[in-house]
Amino acid sequence: MVQPAEKAYYRFVVLFFNCLLTFGSYFCFDMPSVLQDQFQGNLTCPNATVINGTVDCVAGLGMTPQQYNLLYAIYAWTNAIVVILAGFLIDKLGNRFGVFLFSFLCVLGSSLFALGSHFKGTPYLLPLMLTGRLLFGSGNGSLTIVQNRITAFWFKGKELALAFGLTLAFSRLGSVLNFFLTEKFEDKFGMQWTLWGGALLCVLGFSSAIIVSAMDKVGMKQLGLEGSMQEASRKVRIQDVKLLSLRYWLLVLTIMFFYNGIFPFIADASKFIQDKYGNYSQKEAAYVAGAVYDSSLVLSASVGILIDYVGLRGIFALTCAVLTLPVFGLLAFTFVPPLVSTIWLGITYSFAAASMWPSIPLVVPQATLGTAMGLATSIQMVGIGLSNLVVGQILGTQSSEAKIPLWRWKRMMIFMLANTVSCIVTSVLLNVVDYKQV
Repeated sequence: MVQPAEKAYYRFVVLFFNCLLTFGSYFCFDMPSVLQDQFQGNLTCPNATVINGTVDCVAGLGMTPQQYNLLYAIYAWTNAIVVILAGFLIDKLGNRFGVFLFSFLCVLGSSLFALGSHFKGTPYLLPLMLTGRLLFGSGNGSLTIVQNRITAFWFKGKELALAFGLTLAFSRLGSVLNFFLTEKFEDKFGMQWTLWGGALLCVLGFSSAIIVSAMDKVGMKQLGLEGSMQEASRKVRIQDVKLLSLRYWLLVLTIMFFYNGIFPFIADASKFIQDKYGNYSQKEAAYVAGAVYDSSLVLSASVGILIDYVGLRGIFALTCAVLTLPVFGLLAFTFVPPLVSTIWLGITYSFAAASMWPSIPLVVPQATLGTAMGLATSIQMVGIGLSNLVVGQILGTQSSEAKIPLWRWKRMMIFMLANTVSCIVTSVLLNVVDYKQV
């Protein structure tokens, strides 16, 4: 008799709830980007005036640009430290342990972040919000590792890039809806209720974790694999890191440099669009910045199917890096509408994510996949964290500069270009090593 877990529909139901794990957390991750004006706005606006239909003073939390970028940097730094240990623990203790712990940390972190917003004008604001981002970062990056590990198990040799593409699409759906809905929600209900709404979406992820855990456990038993997986997990040692191949390390560096040019850019993109192009409202700027995720959402599944069929993951990674160069060139040196660049970046991002991340299970043993994913995520987050700090320094530290000078924005885009060039170098080396090992 064929068990349900052996049928195709079972693994796609697992995939659906697996995708929902990170939907809410990715919605929360970029909420500060949409609300950047409010985060950096004045504590009070006693003499606000309306000029051409817009208010010259935005009431907010009173953060400096450096403090604002620190919200992203601490997320990245926390990820960098926690995901190494998390990956090893997931390999050792299993998916079900990881999925509960890390989805709970997302709920706790996003709730503390929302709570911090109630303390504006007090010394408690920044410590509370940073602690919230720290806990949220501990959960979200590690949750992605469990998500990828579950996907790699259920789709190994079967539609792997498609499955990875769909998990990415759901995460991006959270990001896209954030860019479309958060500003409207804040306008109607205020910042505090908006941030609590994000925390509630993380509760959806925790509910999905319960379902995924149950289906994963039942499925492994029906397939008769639970015992062998536990046996392999017991053999995992931290020293196994030494066995990871050169291909793996070059792949990780390629991922890091590519993402260095995406997430730090998106964190400040709304503000950049308003400052440089002048005639964009906060809502319009958020929509344009969110086009990176819109493109990714639309393309992820079809790109996954294409890469499953064609292969050539290393060539795709190199091509994506080369085609990303014009994005930051246009933003730095021209006044071409920014929507062109954000859609373009979303397209290259879709191909890069669908070719790079699914390559990791192909170059490491299944038993050490969590550790390998953890290390990859850690190095990625170290890069993003450093990039966030560099961007914060480039853009200046004074909140009194309501409009950041264009020469500072140009320097930021040149920094993004430098990361993309580094990505091209590592992806060339990756293809050379890959070619020699075939």
